Amino acid sequence: MRSTISVSLLLVSWTLSATTAVGQSVTNRVQLREQLQVQFPLPAEPVAPVQPRKPGVFGSGVAGFLIGGGTFVGTAALCGKTEVIGAAPYGTRVDGTFLAPGEVRAIPAPIACTAGFGAGAGLVSTWLVQKMRSGGYQRALASYEQQQAAFTVAQANHARAVQQRERSLDSAVTVAIAAAEEASAAERSRIAAEKAQADLDAEVARAASTAPREAPIIVPTTTLKNPNAVAVVIGNQTYSRGEVPPVEYALRDAALMRRFLVQTFGFSEENIIFEQNASFATLTRIFGSRDDTKGQLNAFVNPDGTSDVFIFYSGHGAPDPGSGSAYLVSSDADPQSIRLTGYPMRLLQENLAQLPARSVTMVLDACFSGLADRGALLRGISPLTLRVENPVLTMPNSVVLTASQSTEVSGWYDAQRHGLFTYVLLDALAKSFQEGASGTIPTAQELQAKITPEVLRLSRRLRQREQTPQIYGQGAAEPLPFIQREP
Repeated sequence: MRSTISVSLLLVSWTLSATTAVGQSVTNRVQLREQLQVQFPLPAEPVAPVQPRKPGVFGSGVAGFLIGGGTFVGTAALCGKTEVIGAAPYGTRVDGTFLAPGEVRAIPAPIACTAGFGAGAGLVSTWLVQKMRSGGYQRALASYEQQQAAFTVAQANHARAVQQRERSLDSAVTVAIAAAEEASAAERSRIAAEKAQADLDAEVARAASTAPREAPIIVPTTTLKNPNAVAVVIGNQTYSRGEVPPVEYALRDAALMRRFLVQTFGFSEENIIFEQNASFATLTRIFGSRDDTKGQLNAFVNPDGTSDVFIFYSGHGAPDPGSGSAYLVSSDADPQSIRLTGYPMRLLQENLAQLPARSVTMVLDACFSGLADRGALLRGISPLTLRVENPVLTMPNSVVLTASQSTEVSGWYDAQRHGLFTYVLLDALAKSFQEGASGTIPTAQELQAKITPEVLRLSRRLRQREQTPQIYGQGAAEPLPFIQREP
């Protein structure tokens, strides 16, 4: 796995250049797989045993013939081969032939005798050789059968090793692509944050030059530092479905909140996940799913419990009419099928509760009533009949600030081009820290006590309706946990 991760890091830059088209993605995966194959050599194939050949009679017969021939020559004396010497002093007659005195004549053995001995020896030798060869064949055949059984087992082990190698290679490719996509997502987040910040800076500059009716918020610069803090800042302003109205100023809310986190509260820019118009897949990637609770946010949090987590969401929320469960409306969601296409608040809370974090603070400039400033998100349903759960975190040292009650609408502050709740909240924080770090870090309850009357006043004046910020969580009475002083 270590070699897999090292290879993935080497290939990050290559994968970042890949397009997101399906065909190109498949091609890139194939190319990446080819490059990683060297890290996963194929296991050696087992060698099949060679089956022994059954011995034929011909070879044994040749051996018998040679032995029989030798016997034929060697047994001539046994069959009567002799030498006759002519008798002295007058010689002798043998088989009608005269032999002079002292003359020697060889009398050959009878051919039938020697031939019989040779044939018999050849047959016996052939039988013995064939017997020995058959015994060797049987031993070789028994050894072959054992080797064949071992070869069958080796083949099965080799097939499993090849399958394991394929799975390991697939896992390596997946890890490499995931690492590259995580780096790519971080880079996209950084670019989006810089663009949003530049747009906000340009807007502030234009507002200053045209003498607006109301001065924009000036982000305080303090000496506060929280290098281990992690934040997710999401602005969902536009939605892919035409019937879903945009959330005016959501991107400006997100950009201004990000600036506060960095400039006022000392968050490191690389520890902020910034997303514009986040889809369901993006929300799942960041916060995790029911099957895999460890999303991108979990990877950013220090496992030693030293990270404060801050979540900001500006966009639509919606209820499930059947269950009353609250959902974040992703940019590609269908409010009519929010249970299937929205990101559940309950799942978000459950996954956040499993983070190894020191604290969790969540700020939601969203309403979950199914209403918006430009109309209802749910067609054919009266908001008066909806029952919506409250987004409450039960984990220790957690705080949730929401823009309104579950049955109210979260409005905008057009004069400042921000969500009304976000503007009043950040304006209160700016005033608390405008002279550098304040002497006392406010609690969430103290902050709510400051902003609730102002949000109610402005909502009544601008929209002729109630908007009451809410606060939940076991850490509401404690100083805001994401604000840390240097020791």
